[in-house]
Amino acid sequence: MRQLFLLPLLVFSGYFLSGQETETIKNASRGTKFVNGQSVNLAENGEMLLLIQHRFGDITGGLYELFGLDQASMRLGFEYGLGKNINLGIGRSTFMKTYDAFGKLKLATQSVQFPLSLVLTAGGSIPTLRNFFPEKNDSFSDKFSGNAQVNIAWSNSRFGIQVSPGYLKTGYLPVLAKSLSMVTTGVGVSVKLSKKASANLEYLYHFNPDLKNNKPLSLGFDVDTGGHLFQLIVSNSQRMFEQGIYTDISGDWLKGKLFFGFNLVRSFNLRYQYE
Repeated sequence: MRQLFLLPLLVFSGYFLSGQETETIKNASRGTKFVNGQSVNLAENGEMLLLIQHRFGDITGGLYELFGLDQASMRLGFEYGLGKNINLGIGRSTFMKTYDAFGKLKLATQSVQFPLSLVLTAGGSIPTLRNFFPEKNDSFSDKFSGNAQVNIAWSNSRFGIQVSPGYLKTGYLPVLAKSLSMVTTGVGVSVKLSKKASANLEYLYHFNPDLKNNKPLSLGFDVDTGGHLFQLIVSNSQRMFEQGIYTDISGDWLKGKLFFGFNLVRSFNLRYQYE
């Protein structure tokens, strides 16, 4: 039995330690976010990404609320390429004044010699809204949420698929009066429409029966303008950090209760680069 666990390790070790130059295959998805969830893409070495993310309110409000503009939510984020295989990211959302941070480690890049891209992602978030949580559940450890996942992707010249098994430990959820632990799985499909545009479909699932909400289902369109990446999004989830994406889904595709939004990503090349 032990040999069965050692065999994959030996295969990956041989690949990583070979040191051979390989012809890599570009992922069908374009952003570091697949839609709402993380993708296998990383910022380049020494590259800083500025993410301005907006999610408008429920579009069923119609023209009176300008199809959700009056209930807009926002996240401002930064991601940095620390070397060729590591990304660090931070962000702040207007929802519950939540701060989040994460790290991404690239384990493998799809190439002619290796069929998959593999990225390990780990992060957490903390809401800082005052006078909202019960006093006995208002400490940092009570409110902190942590998550980890492995992003696995395969692409060809027109099509790509990503699977992201993971684990999420939420902070205290006032609606349920407790915190939750859950295994998660994300599935995404990406189709290249042109050299500069692609369409992405993402479904995020959790395995906790105590959380009886809809699962996040999102459609995105990516347009690469050169210095910017513009991502248009329609989703039943309005949140932009891991805990919120999985636990605060108020939309419903069957009822037409959806949230329109976008991610605007601007790239900056910093002078100092890590080797």
